[in-house]
Amino acid sequence: MHPKANQYALAALKDRRATMAGEIKSLKDKIAYRQDQLAHLDATILLLDPSFPVDTIPPKRPRQVKLFRHGELGRMTLDALRRSNGKALTNQQIAKAIVDAEGYGDAAMPALALRVRGNLTYQRQRGMVSKTGDRLTARWRLAGSH
Repeated sequence: MHPKANQYALAALKDRRATMAGEIKSLKDKIAYRQDQLAHLDATILLLDPSFPVDTIPPKRPRQVKLFRHGELGRMTLDALRRSNGKALTNQQIAKAIVDAEGYGDAAMPALALRVRGNLTYQRQRGMVSKTGDRLTARWRLAGSH
């Protein structure tokens, strides 16, 4: 195979790898910071009670922020598709429509896009939306609006 034939695919894969490596580094930095904070908390507890076994304190699950009431994200997703007048949209476009409508700001896009994709998959299983394409080419529309 000619080396130039895969240059675009290779460039995309390199970019994706760089992004993923950056995310991993950021997560490792956050873990190191939290471990340092935890060590300071343990030391403070031991100052107040030197015999307390700090490693016996069970971890708590982090609380999830509830941005939407039950069913609200699904309704907003379907509304965004209705406003598209039958045009197929990416999950990013749907998330952007929700962000714009609710005024969350672009910082909410990464987390919201993941939730929208999950909601679209659920709506598809219920027969509410249809999907064409896959991954980066995936487009969504209301079921029956082809």
